[in-house]
Amino acid sequence: MLDLDIQLRIDALSLHVQGTVPNTIAALFGPSGCGKTTLLRAIAGLTPCSGRISFNDVVWQDDSQRLPTHKRRIGYVFQQDQLFAHLSVEQNLRYGLDRASAANIAIDLPLNEVVARFDLQPLLNRRAASLSGGESRRANIARAILSQPQLLLLDEPLTGLDAKRKAQIMPYLTEVTSGLGIPTLYVSHLNDEIARLCDYMLVMQRGKLTDQGPTQDVLPRLWREPLETFDTQSIESEAGSLVKATVTGFDKPYSMIQMAVAGQRLQVLGQALPQTPEVRVFLAAKDVAIALHSPKDLSIRNALAAKVVKLTPMTGLANGLVAVDMCIVTPPAKEQGSSELEINEREVNEQEAGAESPQTISAHISKAASQALGLKVGSAVYALIKSARIAALGDEAV
Repeated sequence: MLDLDIQLRIDALSLHVQGTVPNTIAALFGPSGCGKTTLLRAIAGLTPCSGRISFNDVVWQDDSQRLPTHKRRIGYVFQQDQLFAHLSVEQNLRYGLDRASAANIAIDLPLNEVVARFDLQPLLNRRAASLSGGESRRANIARAILSQPQLLLLDEPLTGLDAKRKAQIMPYLTEVTSGLGIPTLYVSHLNDEIARLCDYMLVMQRGKLTDQGPTQDVLPRLWREPLETFDTQSIESEAGSLVKATVTGFDKPYSMIQMAVAGQRLQVLGQALPQTPEVRVFLAAKDVAIALHSPKDLSIRNALAAKVVKLTPMTGLANGLVAVDMCIVTPPAKEQGSSELEINEREVNEQEAGAESPQTISAHISKAASQALGLKVGSAVYALIKSARIAALGDEAV
């Protein structure tokens, strides 16, 4: 667990961060200039700050001491390429390994295992300067891991890569964050990356943490405090929901991945069947509409039976909209998968009694539409999903 209570000032940025980050894959989210990179550098001991930093009850810094960077057991992947251009990939990787050995750190992640996990064998003899952007990113991350870190700091590791190369490297990042089990702080301002990789989320603005919690809880409420850059221009923060789905098949002629959510069908465009049977799907709130009856003759392919649990008038730049939070309900067994599904409030309440906590989904609709539909807490509705993305780059649905 990472405990922070630090302050520093650099030019126009005044950083004051207080919080506790669990040992998981945590996203650090916020607009450019809000202090994300500065915070990572302070945690690593690269940028001086005042206050207290501890990790797993070991104090790295307080008023009486300051542990140097090389003793903090941190693996750091910077935005810029940090490989030694004149060395081969293998020599770069061994640099990280040798640093761990010199510090008498047990080698739990040996070279051959990391090379295999990141598919680096074909690159070992190549000079770092000859690598493509995606290859260089993989080598940078692998070298950081070979230093045997207790905490991994990833500062926008996909920055500068085009969509194709991002899609290529994403499986390797998944391997790092999920497969190796190293607590990680992952800097990003892209929800697709966060949805795919991170279980926990910290939102940062103007040098302070403004929200934090499990990713599925934080994403729907991003709209509540519109993120701003230092020139006060608001940027779009794509509030939405993370839904767990089970992959049931792949319709190759239509490039359509078939999934199930609470016994209901969900279709997402994709080029191949996902590698795992369970996936997380990101649903942007602006891409979810609401109907009172089972829809017919629509181009929208996905309609999930749901129950309204909360209605919140939105403010600021979103004035005139309403955030509608819904829980997805399981339809009666005889009607599951039916396009003619109809639900009512009594059935919804009966299905919820004694059941596991249902998954939630959010929609942003106009106040006028909400009133015209007569929406209230407890209303049985259909969430019409105009666009869905498996929590990875490049996969979309209609």
